[in-house]
Formats: sequence, structure tokens, C-alpha cells
Amino acid sequence: MRPVIKNMTLKENKCMTKEVSVFKTYSLDKPSEMIAMANVLKQHIIKQNLYTTIKGRNYVQVEGWAFAGFLTGLTAIIEEVKDLSTDKEIKWSAMAKIYAGDKVVSTGYAICSNKETIKKTFDEYAILSMCQTRCLGKAYRNKLGWVIKLAGYDSTPAEEMKKVDNTEASFTPPPPPKTEIKTAVKNEFAGMVECHECAAMITKQVADYSKKMFRKPLCRNCQAELKGKK
Repeated sequence: MRPVIKNMTLKENKCMTKEVSVFKTYSLDKPSEMIAMANVLKQHIIKQNLYTTIKGRNYVQVEGWAFAGFLTGLTAIIEEVKDLSTDKEIKWSAMAKIYAGDKVVSTGYAICSNKETIKKTFDEYAILSMCQTRCLGKAYRNKLGWVIKLAGYDSTPAEEMKKVDNTEASFTPPPPPKTEIKTAVKNEFAGMVECHECAAMITKQVADYSKKMFRKPLCRNCQAELKGKK
């Protein structure tokens, strides 16, 4: 069974020793968390140079996509590679799956061949390696493409793009998340607040009741959990 990465509760966090690093995973179904994650992702990609600029557009490399998966608790595994080579061509295909716990949430397929313009001189191991890299990027893109776009980058993995000439990639800092996205999220959650324990968005009515009963805003699930401990 594959390990499941989950958000830690405040109580679990306090119980951890200083030797263990605790990180936050972001929920894909919470727009406000995705905006926060987009900023974290953008800063990491800039700091680690995990981008390639082609014709003025910034494409995230597979390591950047993997970091986005890490932030959302997703794991990528290459499950199949096939040798499609002939006497005249070195060609491989590969398939990767993205897991959320034990559940497959995305799949990516890719091929790589020495018939490609910039790979004519590649050895077979390099063709196979790039094939696997591409399918990982594609699998992440199918699930997280919109998040990468939210961070200000193109949603196509860099490994799928052809470099222009052989010049070194330049970098143009991506813009912050678009104002209209922030406005849409703000309108969607107008009058709502975050649960004190799990950060889920709750209505003002639920929050007011919770403050009256528990002296802090809690979602219904956290209220039920707290009642069960009494």
C-alpha cells in the first residue's frame, strides 16, 4: 500500500518533535488555498530555475511539476515502458500514473525517438530517460495544469517543447495570479470564514453558531469531532 500524505491537525503538529519537518498540503478543491499555493510554487520555481523560456513564454520543467504534486499530496509512478525501436529508429514509449493515496487521479503517456530533430545524436538510454520524463510531466499536467497556469506559467511541460536554436534559455518573471481569479474567489467566498481547525470555508451562520458553542469558528465536521471528545 502506498503511503498517504495528509494535512496534519493542530494537535498532531504540536505533538511532533523538532527533528521532524511538518509541511502543509494544499487542497485542490479550495480555490483560496490554490492561490496561496501558486505563490509558493512560483517562488520555488524561480529560486531553483525550474523553467525554460521559449519564444518569450516560460515552461516549467518536470521537477517543478513534481513539486506542485508534492504540495498537493500527489505521487507519480512510472508503471510501463515499451521498446518501439526498429532497425532504423530508437523509439520508446512510457506511461505514468498520479496517485492520491491509493487512487489513480491522472495518467500520462509519452514517446521519444531519435528521429526528433534535436535528438538525432542521443544514445538509447537518453531516449528512454527523456521518454519517462515526458510521461511524468504529462501526467502531472493533466491534473495540475491549471495550477501551473495560476502561478503564471504555460501549462505545457518544458520537456514537450522544442528549444529555439541552441541559445541558453532566458527568464522573464511570471506575473502574479490574475486579478480576475482573485476577484472570482473573493466573490465565491464572500461572507465566509475559515474553520479554525481544518481551514475549510464555512458560512457566517455556521461560524456564528460555532463561536457561541465552542468560542471559535469550526466547520460542522470539526464541531462533531469536538463534541465526541467531550
